[in-house]
Amino acid sequence: MNSSKRILTKFTLIPIHFLLQPFSLLSRKKVLWELSSEQKVQLQLQWKRIMKHRNSVRISFQNNKELIQKIKYETKLKNKDNISRTTAYLSFFKKHPEIQWAFLAHMVSRNAGYFMTDLKGEFLLHILDDVFAENLYTMLEKGNSMIFEDAYPQLLLYEESKTKGMSLFFLCHFFNVSPFMEGVWELYFQGDHSPLLPIAQIINEQSHIENHLVQTAEYQQLLKHLTYRIQEWLQLSQILFPVLPLKNSVGKNMYNFESLNARIELGQNLYHILFHPKHFHNTYTFALKTPHTGSRNDYDRSVFTLKDDPHKKKYPIEKLSFFKTKKNQKIYSPHLYDVWKQNYHGPFFKSNWFSEQDFSIEKIRLVKKKSIPISLSYWAGLHKLESAFLLKHYYRLIKKK
Repeated sequence: MNSSKRILTKFTLIPIHFLLQPFSLLSRKKVLWELSSEQKVQLQLQWKRIMKHRNSVRISFQNNKELIQKIKYETKLKNKDNISRTTAYLSFFKKHPEIQWAFLAHMVSRNAGYFMTDLKGEFLLHILDDVFAENLYTMLEKGNSMIFEDAYPQLLLYEESKTKGMSLFFLCHFFNVSPFMEGVWELYFQGDHSPLLPIAQIINEQSHIENHLVQTAEYQQLLKHLTYRIQEWLQLSQILFPVLPLKNSVGKNMYNFESLNARIELGQNLYHILFHPKHFHNTYTFALKTPHTGSRNDYDRSVFTLKDDPHKKKYPIEKLSFFKTKKNQKIYSPHLYDVWKQNYHGPFFKSNWFSEQDFSIEKIRLVKKKSIPISLSYWAGLHKLESAFLLKHYYRLIKKK
């Protein structure tokens, strides 16, 4: 690719993306669904009952004791790593497609795996310092594991309740699940099949990691790190739902991850996008046909490769050209198992965030907000990464001279 085309690529696509970002951030939210007055009353009654009797719940039947041990064992088994968690969510959704959050969790967890392997991929391995990359991986892995540890027992309790035809959600207490979710599950089991359950699950999981991850001193220090700001500027935090061909994919950019409200609204937007009739079938077909490995090669084999080139040239070459790679050029994106071995297995904490009922009710709604087409953000992000990688390499060469 000649010099003029390189300049045309980098100096059109990246600025266009920057120019469009403010319009996306300032676009108005549209509320698609809110709690009815009756639902609010029912929720408050459930929460009041649960909070009153929560500490007095006792297990007297042997079958319930066995069920608790079974669910704890199954959760620990599936909470091995990002691959096992992501697979478990999809397996559950295939059996219980009415629990939509399970498929949303599967697709978001896929993206968490992509973020993890990006840290050891073609570009970031050479842009980020090793210590920061390790810390960022640890935070991603910890959040992924903590959400699963809280959510998967809820899913298994639902499965058992469905099988037996009776609510077993009073056992939530024994898995440190928030009373917030126990009340919502009770309403769902009584027949409330509005968006209440998936939206509440989004609120619950983000509130859970807010207390036990995002607000920790360890994570706050990571957020302040200059390299994190560079990572945020490069827009690496895209949640991509592949729809093949890839130019038809959907998803959202993540902004301001340290904000609980921003993460909840992102989850609501992603839920709306994923289960839109135009997108669901194609995305679900992709998930069924494509086992999750953590490599971006899963969804785009024309751009990404699992093998790093052992014969790289001394001077790196540009591989990207607008919305594709140059002929015979591919970007290295490894399997997760090939680059990360350490995983998070605790300690896990009680989901004790729920205290302000009015705040929780206010957040239970479904919103959507217009954003930049994900295909543009995705490719602009790749070009930013490659630009940063090339600039850093040539800076080192000039410094040596």
